[in-house]
Amino acid sequence: MRQSLVTTVAAAAVFFASGAWTPHQGWVAALLSAVQLVPLLWSRRAPAVVLVAVTLATAGHLLHDQPRNTMYVPVLLALYSTPQRWLAAAAALVVGGAVFPAKGPFDGTLVAITICAVAWLLGAERRRALADRAERAARRLHDTLAQTTAVMLVQAETLRAVGDLTDADRERLDTLLAAGRGALTLVRRTLDDLREDEDRAPDLAEVLARLRTAGLVLDRDPVLPALPRPLRELADRFVAETAVNALRHNGPGVRLRFDVEAGDQVTITARNTVKGTPRSGEGYGLAGLAEQAAAAGGVLTHGPRDGEWVVSVELPAAVTRSRTGSRAA
Repeated sequence: MRQSLVTTVAAAAVFFASGAWTPHQGWVAALLSAVQLVPLLWSRRAPAVVLVAVTLATAGHLLHDQPRNTMYVPVLLALYSTPQRWLAAAAALVVGGAVFPAKGPFDGTLVAITICAVAWLLGAERRRALADRAERAARRLHDTLAQTTAVMLVQAETLRAVGDLTDADRERLDTLLAAGRGALTLVRRTLDDLREDEDRAPDLAEVLARLRTAGLVLDRDPVLPALPRPLRELADRFVAETAVNALRHNGPGVRLRFDVEAGDQVTITARNTVKGTPRSGEGYGLAGLAEQAAAAGGVLTHGPRDGEWVVSVELPAAVTRSRTGSRAA
């Protein structure tokens, strides 16, 4: 609210200093000016409602008095905060139509629509940048805290199952496991709310070393070829995510292997033995990988096959500004 207040006060200062409203214009102009400015205080909470009110007041003010360029300031601020494209287009057309009688099609309508479009595009770019930042932060959180917590839970569950523990020790482990599962759930809920900081892939060697210590069986680490950075990052993330999932869902001793086919398409397939009933659905990690694969022009599939759980990603061998796979052997 504080930022909206500062913005509104600054807009009002510019509005009145330029003569967009003066006392001799009368109470109608004063009312229209108030409706142009006051709703901006709620532009973050109700951007669509604010844009409608400010647009109508701006159009009325432009028709009531000789238009001044600063009369556009409130509606430009409202457009900047509004995500709906169709509503922004309608507002620009209304403002452009209102200024037409006084300034004509070029100096009036065309200029008004252009500056309205620029204001909305600037706001859209800011929203896109904020969304990208949140998505990158969520991915890094998943690649670090979620994976580490999963390893801790597997180790604690193994200790409870095979360790020579007293009843008190088992109660302590149960408390630890409950807290760990709650933390993992909280992390995943946070990821759902955030969904992309720097698009940095996990340190694959470190992740696999931790998972081996926790009981994952790999004949050897995947060998990833030299790839452009976006492709290598998705390759590392795919290997790390499938390895964490295999251990988390099947426990220590699970065997995982990677196969790769490289040609016009790069296909990475992860297979692991399954204990119990195969799981269904996908978590944040697989969902994120599927989105990245789609952005690169590929596809990610997963499910049970011949007694194994199989996750496969297929991508073009060359991708621009997208993430793709790697080679594992």
